[in-house]
Amino acid sequence: MKVLFDTNILIDYLLGHTVASKELEQYKDCQISIITKMEILVGASEDNDETTREFLDNFTIIDLNKEIAEIAISIRKEHKIKLPDAIIWATAKYCNGLLITRNTKDFPIHASDIKVPYNI
Repeated sequence: MKVLFDTNILIDYLLGHTVASKELEQYKDCQISIITKMEILVGASEDNDETTREFLDNFTIIDLNKEIAEIAISIRKEHKIKLPDAIIWATAKYCNGLLITRNTKDFPIHASDIKVPYNI
C-alpha cells in the first residue's frame, strides 16, 4: 500500500522526534501532497531551507489535479475540514494510499485510509 504523510509527521521528524523517524523508516515509497511541501517550506527558516528541500526530495510529490480537487470538494462537504487538510486527504485517496497523520482534530481517526501512529 502506498503511504502519504501529513505535514505534522514531517515537522515532527525535522524537529528530531524519534517517533516520527521510526514511522518514516517503516516505508519505502513515501509520498506527500504538494500542499505538504508548501506548508513545510513556508515554515522553514532561511538557515534550514536547503536542508529542508533536500529532505523533501526523498518523497514523491503529488501535484494537485482535477480529480484530487473533486475528491477534496466531497471531503469538505462531508467532514467540514480546512481546505489544505481536505486536499492532503484527497491526495491520499486519489493514490489509493494511507494517510499518516497525527491530526486527530480534523481527520476521522477511524477511517480505513487514515493512520495515527503516535501522539505528542
